[in-house]
Amino acid sequence: MREFTEIKYAVDEGIARVAINRPERLNALGMNLAEEFTELGAALAGEKEVRVVVLTGEGRAFSTGRDLKESATHTKEDADRYQLLGMETVTRWENLPMPTIAAINGHTFGWGMEISLACDIRLAAADATLCFPETALGVFPGAGGTVRLPRVVPAGLAKELIYTARRFDGEEAERIGFVTRAYPADLLMEEALALARSIAANGPLGVRGAKKVIEQTSRMPMSQAIEFSNAVRMPLNFTKDFAEALAAFKEKRKPEFRGE
Repeated sequence: MREFTEIKYAVDEGIARVAINRPERLNALGMNLAEEFTELGAALAGEKEVRVVVLTGEGRAFSTGRDLKESATHTKEDADRYQLLGMETVTRWENLPMPTIAAINGHTFGWGMEISLACDIRLAAADATLCFPETALGVFPGAGGTVRLPRVVPAGLAKELIYTARRFDGEEAERIGFVTRAYPADLLMEEALALARSIAANGPLGVRGAKKVIEQTSRMPMSQAIEFSNAVRMPLNFTKDFAEALAAFKEKRKPEFRGE
């Protein structure tokens, strides 16, 4: 994978650490970052050695969303391309085959909220500031946030947060279920990586299969969902990883999964 100018990327023991790296612009989404993030999503989709991805921001922001200063210079063609790229970054991230964790470390607005919603698990610094500001700008979340948010928090609360564009902190985000845990800022990455390691220790085929079933059956009738789950689950009985798990149980040791 090539080096990016506005994204930091590193892999260690199956965990990819991704950091949005425009701290001087509070990690706002400009055209170049949108292009790099789209490319990264495409590359990660084929990374079989990556078992978990942890996404965060450099500096004091996760991402403050659209780069308004840059957007003010856009032509209509630029604006249309930017809108489509912003949507594509979120869709690609949501469709990654491995689990993704958002470590929301600071200011998180607009696109920052959208990309965090595309992650499987969200953690936040207790003092992080979060907001869907779009209605205060005369629009509404444009990368799927109006669809995804009511699937994470109650619909009435989702409407309140979007209609009012009010800010809330990491502790409230935990109370309402937007994030699963809020931590002191200095412990956030430590906790995010600990969670990533606990996921990466399990069989990657099983974890990816579970994600696929959870994501694709959420709106299916129960009978259809069970049928789909069985279709994904049955082949796993004949993998090398499952045989290794059974052997490890018999030999009273930890299994060594290879994703095969």
